[in-house]
Amino acid sequence: MSTTAESTVVSAHTVLEPASVRHPAYDFGRPAQLGRESTRHLEAAFESFARLWSSQLTDKIRVRAHLAFDRVELISYEEYSDTLPSTTAMVAGSFVDRDEPCVVQFGLDGALLWVVQMMGGRSTALPEPRTFTPIELALVRNLMEGTFEHLHASLDALLPGAPRFSAVHYNPQYLQVVAATAAVIVARFTMRLGDSETSATVMLPASAVVDRLAATGSDADSGHSAGQTLEQVRSTPLEITLRLAPLTIGAGEILDLAPGDLLRLPHPETRPYELVAGQTPIGLATPGSRGSRLTCMITSTSEETH
Repeated sequence: MSTTAESTVVSAHTVLEPASVRHPAYDFGRPAQLGRESTRHLEAAFESFARLWSSQLTDKIRVRAHLAFDRVELISYEEYSDTLPSTTAMVAGSFVDRDEPCVVQFGLDGALLWVVQMMGGRSTALPEPRTFTPIELALVRNLMEGTFEHLHASLDALLPGAPRFSAVHYNPQYLQVVAATAAVIVARFTMRLGDSETSATVMLPASAVVDRLAATGSDADSGHSAGQTLEQVRSTPLEITLRLAPLTIGAGEILDLAPGDLLRLPHPETRPYELVAGQTPIGLATPGSRGSRLTCMITSTSEETH
């Protein structure tokens, strides 16, 4: 018996949930999601880049390096920077005739291990992270120039040109390479250097890449026709209400209301009720019933009355 009562309460609660809970508001400030074809195209490109970067690191630092591509996502730059450590290596690559750069990000501890190996050291343990000295920066720059070449070779027509080494930044919170709300494409990798494991990311300005995905036929919206968009709009749930003409009374009268009191409404008996969707009048209707349920019959719509 108690189980039935609980089920009844849950069902009633579900029915009485407000529209804002059942249909949460859509955040139009959030970037749209990548389409399936676009995602597959980018995944293949970044997997190719991971193989090329692995080979480059293995050759340059003389330690077996392996990069595993994890995922690609479309998010805002602010969301991306919030996922990074407070101190890290962010190597910006600039494009000709474009303000937005791309970024290759990796841990400072991993980069310092590269430097140790390139200078003849044999340590495989990750050192304590710190900013680069001028000599270390020169070695990292030389390495990253080759990395940007591999990035261009892998993504090819998806980039607005060949990225060129621009600068190294250490704090993602103070680096504003693009607007905080701007959409960016982020690829995430797991990097193994000998017995050590770290992570790396590549950030691309979505404004440049998405346009080129569209040009190659892999645009996120290419599979959606106008009819499908219209169908999505038509299937959006809206609550409708029958509304009487309002009655205005004083606050004191409201406080004095008691069971059995009769209020004279200004709505004429023969006048249809107003049919409202949200706060927008959409027509007129007369009330009725069918069995145990109340109904209303549409007498006119807003298009007919204007």
